[in-house]
Amino acid sequence: MRDDEKILADVAHQLDWDDRIESKEISIKVMNGNVDLEGKVPTMTGKSAAYDDAQQVDGVVSVANNLDVQMISTHTIPGDVQLQEHVRNSLSINSDVQSYSIDVTVDNGWVTLEGTVDAFWEKISAEKEVLDINGVLGVSNNLAVVPTDDFKDEIIAEEIVNALERNVQVTADDIEVTVMNGSVTLSGSVKTFSARNAAFESALYTPGVTGVNNRIVVG
Repeated sequence: MRDDEKILADVAHQLDWDDRIESKEISIKVMNGNVDLEGKVPTMTGKSAAYDDAQQVDGVVSVANNLDVQMISTHTIPGDVQLQEHVRNSLSINSDVQSYSIDVTVDNGWVTLEGTVDAFWEKISAEKEVLDINGVLGVSNNLAVVPTDDFKDEIIAEEIVNALERNVQVTADDIEVTVMNGSVTLSGSVKTFSARNAAFESALYTPGVTGVNNRIVVG
Protein backbone atom coordinates (compact mmCIF):
# COMPACT_ATOMS: atom_id res chain seq x y z
CA MET A 1 0.00 0.00 0.00
CA ARG A 2 1.29 3.49 -0.89
CA ASP A 3 2.12 6.02 1.78
CA ASP A 4 -0.85 8.24 2.70
CA GLU A 5 1.17 11.43 2.23
CA LYS A 6 2.04 10.45 -1.33
CA ILE A 7 -1.58 9.59 -2.05
CA LEU A 8 -2.71 12.94 -0.64
CA ALA A 9 -0.17 14.81 -2.75
CA ASP A 10 -1.26 13.00 -5.91
CA VAL A 11 -4.96 13.63 -5.20
CA ALA A 12 -4.23 17.33 -4.62
CA HIS A 13 -2.29 17.55 -7.88
CA GLN A 14 -5.07 15.75 -9.73
CA LEU A 15 -7.71 18.18 -8.45
CA ASP A 16 -5.51 21.20 -9.23
CA TRP A 17 -4.93 19.88 -12.74
CA ASP A 18 -8.62 19.38 -13.60
CA ASP A 19 -10.04 22.57 -15.14
CA ARG A 20 -13.58 21.54 -14.15
CA ILE A 21 -12.72 21.92 -10.45
CA GLU A 22 -12.13 25.03 -8.36
CA SER A 23 -10.02 23.31 -5.73
CA LYS A 24 -8.99 26.21 -3.50
CA GLU A 25 -11.64 25.44 -0.89
CA ILE A 26 -11.28 21.64 -0.95
CA SER A 27 -9.73 19.89 2.03
CA ILE A 28 -8.23 16.43 1.49
CA LYS A 29 -7.59 13.84 4.19
CA VAL A 30 -6.17 10.35 3.67
CA MET A 31 -6.02 7.46 6.12
CA ASN A 32 -4.92 3.98 5.02
CA GLY A 33 -5.78 4.86 1.44
CA ASN A 34 -9.25 6.12 2.32
CA VAL A 35 -9.71 9.64 0.92
CA ASP A 36 -12.06 12.21 2.48
CA LEU A 37 -12.95 15.28 0.41
CA GLU A 38 -14.46 18.22 2.30
CA GLY A 39 -15.14 21.87 1.53
CA LYS A 40 -17.18 23.49 -1.21
CA VAL A 41 -17.29 23.76 -4.98
CA PRO A 42 -19.50 25.98 -7.17
CA THR A 43 -20.99 23.23 -9.38
CA MET A 44 -22.20 19.64 -9.27
CA THR A 45 -19.88 18.96 -12.22
CA GLY A 46 -16.94 19.95 -10.04
CA LYS A 47 -18.10 17.75 -7.18
CA SER A 48 -18.52 14.74 -9.46
CA ALA A 49 -15.18 15.39 -11.18
CA ALA A 50 -13.37 15.60 -7.83
CA TYR A 51 -14.71 12.17 -6.88
CA ASP A 52 -13.73 10.64 -10.22
CA ASP A 53 -10.25 12.19 -10.12
CA ALA A 54 -9.53 10.97 -6.59
CA GLN A 55 -10.56 7.43 -7.56
CA GLN A 56 -7.95 7.36 -10.32
CA VAL A 57 -4.98 7.92 -7.99
CA ASP A 58 -2.83 4.87 -7.30
CA GLY A 59 -3.32 3.53 -3.76
CA VAL A 60 -6.79 4.97 -3.17
CA VAL A 61 -9.17 2.33 -1.77
CA SER A 62 -12.24 4.52 -1.13
CA VAL A 63 -13.43 8.10 -1.59
CA ALA A 64 -15.88 9.91 0.70
CA ASN A 65 -17.18 12.87 -1.28
CA ASN A 66 -18.44 15.32 1.37
CA LEU A 67 -18.11 18.41 -0.82
CA ASP A 68 -20.93 20.96 -0.66
CA VAL A 69 -22.16 22.70 -3.79
CA GLN A 70 -22.38 26.43 -3.13
CA MET A 71 -22.92 28.74 -6.08
CA ILE A 72 -20.66 31.78 -6.08
CA SER A 73 -21.51 35.29 -7.21
CA THR A 74 -19.66 34.98 -10.53
CA HIS A 75 -22.16 32.30 -11.62
CA THR A 76 -25.64 33.29 -12.80
CA ILE A 77 -28.05 31.25 -10.72
CA PRO A 78 -31.39 30.51 -12.41
CA GLY A 79 -34.60 30.38 -10.39
CA ASP A 80 -36.52 27.13 -9.95
CA VAL A 81 -38.95 27.81 -12.80
CA GLN A 82 -36.13 28.64 -15.21
CA LEU A 83 -34.09 25.70 -13.98
CA GLN A 84 -37.02 23.35 -14.50
CA GLU A 85 -37.26 24.51 -18.11
CA HIS A 86 -33.51 24.04 -18.59
CA VAL A 87 -33.72 20.48 -17.26
CA ARG A 88 -36.68 19.60 -19.46
CA ASN A 89 -34.97 21.00 -22.55
CA SER A 90 -31.73 19.21 -21.77
CA LEU A 91 -33.45 15.87 -21.34
CA SER A 92 -35.53 16.39 -24.48
CA ILE A 93 -32.42 16.65 -26.68
CA ASN A 94 -30.64 13.73 -25.00
CA SER A 95 -31.19 10.90 -27.47
CA ASP A 96 -30.31 8.34 -24.77
CA VAL A 97 -33.32 9.27 -22.63
CA GLN A 98 -37.04 8.91 -23.36
CA SER A 99 -37.81 12.27 -21.73
CA TYR A 100 -41.52 12.16 -22.49
CA SER A 101 -41.83 9.68 -19.61
CA ILE A 102 -39.95 11.90 -17.15
CA ASP A 103 -41.54 14.47 -14.84
CA VAL A 104 -39.31 17.24 -13.48
CA THR A 105 -39.80 19.30 -10.32
CA VAL A 106 -37.34 21.77 -8.76
CA ASP A 107 -37.20 23.06 -5.19
CA ASN A 108 -34.45 25.56 -4.29
CA GLY A 109 -32.13 24.14 -6.94
CA TRP A 110 -32.79 20.51 -6.05
CA VAL A 111 -34.19 18.51 -8.97
CA THR A 112 -36.52 15.54 -8.60
CA LEU A 113 -36.98 13.16 -11.52
CA GLU A 114 -40.01 10.87 -11.60
CA GLY A 115 -41.50 8.61 -14.22
CA THR A 116 -40.15 5.61 -16.13
CA VAL A 117 -37.28 4.68 -18.43
CA ASP A 118 -36.59 1.50 -20.40
CA ALA A 119 -33.18 0.66 -18.95
CA PHE A 120 -31.06 1.30 -15.86
CA TRP A 121 -28.34 3.00 -17.91
CA GLU A 122 -30.98 5.49 -19.14
CA LYS A 123 -31.76 6.35 -15.51
CA ILE A 124 -28.07 7.01 -14.85
CA SER A 125 -27.73 9.01 -18.08
CA ALA A 126 -30.67 11.24 -17.15
CA GLU A 127 -29.15 12.00 -13.75
CA LYS A 128 -25.74 12.83 -15.22
CA GLU A 129 -27.38 15.10 -17.78
CA VAL A 130 -29.16 17.04 -15.04
CA LEU A 131 -26.11 17.31 -12.79
CA ASP A 132 -24.21 19.13 -15.55
CA ILE A 133 -26.75 21.97 -15.65
CA ASN A 134 -25.74 25.27 -14.01
CA GLY A 135 -27.77 25.92 -10.88
CA VAL A 136 -28.55 22.29 -10.02
CA LEU A 137 -27.59 21.56 -6.42
CA GLY A 138 -28.58 17.91 -6.40
CA VAL A 139 -30.85 15.27 -7.89
CA SER A 140 -33.39 12.88 -6.40
CA ASN A 141 -33.56 10.21 -9.08
CA ASN A 142 -36.88 8.44 -8.55
CA LEU A 143 -37.13 7.08 -12.08
CA ALA A 144 -38.47 3.54 -12.28
CA VAL A 145 -36.81 1.14 -14.72
CA VAL A 146 -39.40 -0.77 -16.74
CA PRO A 147 -37.83 -2.89 -19.52
CA THR A 148 -39.92 -3.22 -22.66
CA ASP A 149 -39.09 -6.93 -22.93
CA ASP A 150 -39.22 -9.80 -20.44
CA PHE A 151 -35.76 -10.87 -19.24
CA LYS A 152 -34.97 -13.90 -17.10
CA ASP A 153 -32.58 -13.33 -14.19
CA GLU A 154 -30.44 -16.28 -15.24
CA ILE A 155 -29.93 -14.85 -18.72
CA ILE A 156 -29.08 -11.40 -17.33
CA ALA A 157 -26.47 -12.92 -14.99
CA GLU A 158 -24.98 -14.99 -17.82
CA GLU A 159 -24.71 -11.93 -20.08
CA ILE A 160 -22.96 -9.93 -17.33
CA VAL A 161 -20.46 -12.71 -16.66
CA ASN A 162 -19.75 -12.96 -20.40
CA ALA A 163 -19.18 -9.19 -20.53
CA LEU A 164 -16.79 -9.43 -17.57
CA GLU A 165 -14.83 -12.19 -19.28
CA ARG A 166 -14.44 -10.01 -22.38
CA ASN A 167 -13.23 -7.00 -20.37
CA VAL A 168 -9.43 -6.68 -20.19
CA GLN A 169 -9.64 -4.57 -17.00
CA VAL A 170 -11.43 -7.25 -15.00
CA THR A 171 -10.68 -10.78 -13.83
CA ALA A 172 -14.14 -12.32 -14.02
CA ASP A 173 -13.36 -14.97 -11.41
CA ASP A 174 -12.85 -12.22 -8.81
CA ILE A 175 -16.46 -11.07 -9.11
CA GLU A 176 -19.69 -12.73 -8.02
CA VAL A 177 -22.87 -11.78 -9.88
CA THR A 178 -26.37 -12.32 -8.50
CA VAL A 179 -29.62 -11.14 -10.06
CA MET A 180 -33.11 -10.94 -8.56
CA ASN A 181 -36.00 -9.48 -10.55
CA GLY A 182 -33.52 -7.65 -12.76
CA SER A 183 -31.64 -6.07 -9.84
CA VAL A 184 -27.94 -6.96 -9.93
CA THR A 185 -25.56 -7.33 -6.99
CA LEU A 186 -21.83 -7.38 -7.67
CA SER A 187 -19.46 -8.58 -4.94
CA GLY A 188 -15.82 -9.56 -4.66
CA SER A 189 -12.46 -7.79 -4.54
CA VAL A 190 -10.42 -6.05 -7.24
CA LYS A 191 -7.10 -4.22 -7.22
CA THR A 192 -8.13 -0.89 -8.76
CA PHE A 193 -11.06 1.49 -9.03
CA SER A 194 -10.79 1.14 -12.81
CA ALA A 195 -11.57 -2.56 -12.48
CA ARG A 196 -14.46 -1.81 -10.11
CA ASN A 197 -15.91 0.74 -12.51
CA ALA A 198 -15.44 -1.60 -15.46
CA ALA A 199 -17.38 -4.31 -13.64
CA PHE A 200 -20.15 -1.83 -12.83
CA GLU A 201 -20.41 -0.80 -16.48
CA SER A 202 -20.55 -4.44 -17.57
CA ALA A 203 -23.72 -4.76 -15.50
CA LEU A 204 -25.01 -1.25 -16.27
CA TYR A 205 -25.29 -1.76 -20.02
CA THR A 206 -26.65 -5.31 -19.96
CA PRO A 207 -30.25 -5.53 -21.27
CA GLY A 208 -32.89 -6.22 -18.63
CA VAL A 209 -30.96 -4.74 -15.71
CA THR A 210 -33.16 -2.56 -13.47
CA GLY A 211 -30.54 -1.65 -10.84
CA VAL A 212 -26.96 -2.35 -9.76
CA ASN A 213 -25.71 -2.70 -6.19
CA ASN A 214 -21.93 -2.54 -6.49
CA ARG A 215 -20.42 -4.18 -3.40
CA ILE A 216 -17.02 -4.81 -4.99
CA VAL A 217 -14.21 -3.65 -2.72
CA VAL A 218 -10.82 -2.30 -3.82
CA GLY A 219 -7.84 -3.74 -2.05
